[in-house]
Amino acid sequence: MLCPPKVICMNLQAGSLAAWEQSKENQQSGLESIEKECWALLQEGSSRGKSAFHTFVLGTRRLASIELRTLVLRKIEKSSRSLFTHTDLRSPKTDQLRQNESCSLLFYDPVRRVQLRLEAEPFLHEDNEICDLIWSRTNMSARKSYLSSRPPGTPLSQPEDGLPRHLNGCDPRPEESEDGRRNFLVLEFRVKSMDWLFLNAQGHRRAKFHYGKEGLEACWINP
Repeated sequence: MLCPPKVICMNLQAGSLAAWEQSKENQQSGLESIEKECWALLQEGSSRGKSAFHTFVLGTRRLASIELRTLVLRKIEKSSRSLFTHTDLRSPKTDQLRQNESCSLLFYDPVRRVQLRLEAEPFLHEDNEICDLIWSRTNMSARKSYLSSRPPGTPLSQPEDGLPRHLNGCDPRPEESEDGRRNFLVLEFRVKSMDWLFLNAQGHRRAKFHYGKEGLEACWINP
């Protein structure tokens, strides 16, 4: 165990932030409640484009440095503790994820003032049922990005998006979009631990959750 659980927490689902902060009753639901509410926020992020958790920062290791980029949260599976997004197979992060067994994900909601940091194990889906399913559910606007003739990060003599000129300002036809399938990669991040931080002028709160072989381990930690 990381440390014995206690019983003071912040209910992320309370109506207004001000009412939530003033409610002592909402502060008694415990670490287990916070863990469930973290997953509720992630679920919201995967299904609502206006959610602050709809995008996140992915950190990967590149030789002696760290690289960061923003991605869109497309789907979650609470049963396997998995988060899904997709990217261009030719992107440098593909090799970085293949070469390392761990990566970091950062979410932040400025209204709720909640930061969530995840340590996760990456899984890359290229030619399997998961990739086929998510590709079939990807709209034409998102598929368009995979029709670029150049890999992400290719040096250019002038600014451009690398897409065919006839797609400027419009989406590809469904049959045309299929050419991008070869560049489509689904990333799955299986969460190993979560670091939750609530920022409050009256006193910050922070908790750590670890998913081990014996189940969930949780404790409060100093902000």
